[in-house]
Amino acid sequence: MPFFDIDMDCPRCSATLKTYTLEGHQAEVCESCGYAGVAVDHASEPEEFETWQDAMARFRGE
Repeated sequence: MPFFDIDMDCPRCSATLKTYTLEGHQAEVCESCGYAGVAVDHASEPEEFETWQDAMARFRGE
């Protein structure tokens, strides 16, 4: 069986969530509104900014 009922409500619409499991990973999904409670990492790599002085030096070939 690909899923089973759990006693949790959807944070969007309050319908009952289902848990899907694939290769040891689980996600809570609402079949009513499409909510998928998948854990994600929202951290990003810090962007490096070039100063105007560095950009002009690169442009001049320095």
